[in-house]
Amino acid sequence: MKKPYKLEAHLCRVSSFFALTDSRVPSALFACKKEAPDLEGFPLPLPSKKSDYTCYAQSGDVLWMGAKTGLTRYDPNAKIEADRLMYFSAPRDLQDNNIKAILPEGENVWVLTDTGAVYIEMKLIGAEEKAFILLEETQKYVDRRGMTSQRAMAQPGNPETCFPYGHSDNDGTFTVGFAIGEIFKYATYKREKGADHPDTLEAKKVATRAVEACLLLLYIHKRGDGFAARTYLAPDEPVPDDGIFFRIKGDKAYCAETTASINRNCVDYEIDASAEVPARLAKLYEDEGYTCEGMVYKADTSSDEITHHFLNLLFAHQYLACDDPELDELIKMSARNLMNHIIDNGYQLCDYSGEPTTWAKWNEEYFNSEFGWVDACLNSAEVLMYHLVTMEITGEQGKWKESYDYLINEKGYAELVDKHFDRLFHATLSMGIEFVEEIMYGDHMLATCSFLGLCLLEKDEKLLAKYRNGYKSWRTSLEREHNPGYDLPYLIACPDEEVDMDALALWFYRTNASRLASGVSLTGRHDIAVKPLEVGHSEISVLLPPDERFISKYDRNPVALVNEDSGGSRVVEGCYTYTFAYWIGRYFGFFE
Repeated sequence: MKKPYKLEAHLCRVSSFFALTDSRVPSALFACKKEAPDLEGFPLPLPSKKSDYTCYAQSGDVLWMGAKTGLTRYDPNAKIEADRLMYFSAPRDLQDNNIKAILPEGENVWVLTDTGAVYIEMKLIGAEEKAFILLEETQKYVDRRGMTSQRAMAQPGNPETCFPYGHSDNDGTFTVGFAIGEIFKYATYKREKGADHPDTLEAKKVATRAVEACLLLLYIHKRGDGFAARTYLAPDEPVPDDGIFFRIKGDKAYCAETTASINRNCVDYEIDASAEVPARLAKLYEDEGYTCEGMVYKADTSSDEITHHFLNLLFAHQYLACDDPELDELIKMSARNLMNHIIDNGYQLCDYSGEPTTWAKWNEEYFNSEFGWVDACLNSAEVLMYHLVTMEITGEQGKWKESYDYLINEKGYAELVDKHFDRLFHATLSMGIEFVEEIMYGDHMLATCSFLGLCLLEKDEKLLAKYRNGYKSWRTSLEREHNPGYDLPYLIACPDEEVDMDALALWFYRTNASRLASGVSLTGRHDIAVKPLEVGHSEISVLLPPDERFISKYDRNPVALVNEDSGGSRVVEGCYTYTFAYWIGRYFGFFE
């Protein structure tokens, strides 16, 4: 194990917005003399044109410069190169980008623009402290019966106006990311502070709630056949028009009318809903006054959810349920149910009609199809991981081992796992586009989950070598992101490999201390080259620090020329992108 990297406390920007008439805005801000800075021979490319800078202010060695297109902070003595020049823009940091005056106040600064004033604090925040800040925000504003994807707001930028309802197409996926982070927080505190320390007990409580929320998705449909719902809605919550939903009535469920259900001719389709929801999991909605009657769940579940669920089951079993036999039995039962469903249905997840869902197929028929030829490399790794996890959790082999050996020895699945780059590269050649244009960024987390599980559990050295090579076949696209949520699991699975730890530290340092998804002014920056892509999008020439690019989940291209994602200032995202990476890093000794 290499020496742990020391994450220092780091300056983090926090903006507070004020109306021009607000008495808290200092009068001196309005009286500031407006004079353009002398930028002759300035040593770095600037995010605004030199001619656009109209005012400046000095605070010690730090120079604040205001332009018609945003605010620039220059610190020639910054320890980290990326911190020498920072760019602040609307709507995340400023009301608008036309800077009228600047009034420093120590490390902080008052800024006057056309439409308001903003006080920007440069707070010194440690990596663990930031994890606590983000968790608190998620628990207060995002948590919905344990699910932690995101929450929309009635008033832009005001989390106090969050709607009491909402969902994500991948609630299971993103809540698993949150749950795993909290599991490793609990495991870290248990090791460092002891099992009975108040911090450890609180971490266990948070992790358990998240795991229970994920498990509930495996039962809320009441089909009793090992299916998994994407998400669910309480009876009084509106059903969005973005997929296939079923409403439970008695011991049946009926397909709700949406554009998707109309197109599939399945409106009012009836399906069994007579199975019981485990009482422990049902408490998540019963404690809010609901019963199963009228509950709505989303179907057409993809491999995304299933892959995340299996990794969550593994870590919950290994680290969380050691002294919670009831929870551990739910975990074992869930693994058996999912695995039985997949095997018994020919290595696919089958939905209400008995046909497979759109994107949960792990069989040869799909692998030999037009779309499946490239997907086969990832999907084969996914389903092999499911088998190993099920055997590890249940302590059983039998059917699971027989199926695992069948896929490897008779169907050659282990020979597919390292062909991802080759197949994707050839596919893009045939399409006449570049490799980077066909990267599916949502698949990065699926590869991370699959190969981490495989490499942690496989005991056969030859198979382990194949799985590690399979993981390495993803590095061409993964390493574009310098995302610790990908790179740290990669080091766990492939301990002889190297990643850029300084780049990962910068990711932690410059991640915002809020997941409010307000956008930035990326498209007008003067210091970044833009590359148009054949598919109609554009990429920027450099991977910007997280606080200067759009806020999103893990499934987006971080160099996309996009100002905002996730609904912008009307949405607050869950904290898993940070806490998943941070607590894995802490537990496995990558950080002090």
